[in-house]
Amino acid sequence: MRTIFKNIALHYLSMQSHPDPASGVQTRDVRLFSTQDSVMAVDSPIKLRILELAAAGPVPFDRIVEGTGKAKSTISVHLRDLERSGLITSSPDPRDSRKRLIALSSDAIGRLTNTDRDARLPPPAHRHSGTGQPFADDDIVSFFRYCVLVFRTQAMVMGINIDPVLQRTGAEVGRVLAPKVAGRTTEEVVRKMDTFWQAHSLGAISIVSSDPLTLGVRGCFECEDLPVTGHGACAFDTGVLTSIFSHHLGCPVTVVEAECYSSGDDRCIFVITPRQSKD
Repeated sequence: MRTIFKNIALHYLSMQSHPDPASGVQTRDVRLFSTQDSVMAVDSPIKLRILELAAAGPVPFDRIVEGTGKAKSTISVHLRDLERSGLITSSPDPRDSRKRLIALSSDAIGRLTNTDRDARLPPPAHRHSGTGQPFADDDIVSFFRYCVLVFRTQAMVMGINIDPVLQRTGAEVGRVLAPKVAGRTTEEVVRKMDTFWQAHSLGAISIVSSDPLTLGVRGCFECEDLPVTGHGACAFDTGVLTSIFSHHLGCPVTVVEAECYSSGDDRCIFVITPRQSKD
């Protein structure tokens, strides 16, 4: 285990000393994955693309070849490396034993990235305090929001992104909340969510569109106070909404954040759609 974290640390130091991406590569992101036995750091663009495809799996070998644009022999080498590391599994296709299906056997836990290294903590002018201080002495909610703000911003500056952990945490919280906000109709569920959110100063939720189901959140506690980064930052909320609406609709759903305060928008927008069956 000590060797594993030493390797991750070396990746992190390499990012700091080489901030510019390599030629033809958008970023020098290092993705972190957890297996049963260890934590692995992956920085190969091809391997990362394979893992992204496998996350939606099980997927056929040919689809991975098509999705990467690489030769079959090249993909075979990468697949052997990933399977040996415990990051993926390979099994016969039940519909055609001559073919193999690739599936993810590890969990994404975050990444080391230069994307938001320029993020800076906004001036302490929390809208609830009225004193120019980051939180009011008698307001535990504003104190909590400030703590979350500092944590997220400092992680950005250090080059650490833990969105997968935040999303999984949100999904667990959402599983607890789902029965509390359950209703016969989507409108009733959203109405109960809005009541709960506003009562706990988490924001205000409304339906923007019914087809596809689109929710708007104003005053989002997760991202409203974050620096503008140009991309969404509501991984926790995405997890919460995924669990609540999977419970409500009785099937797995996909939640995509289309707008976000962190993107420079004046609200957060989430699009919720039933997940397509692989059959």
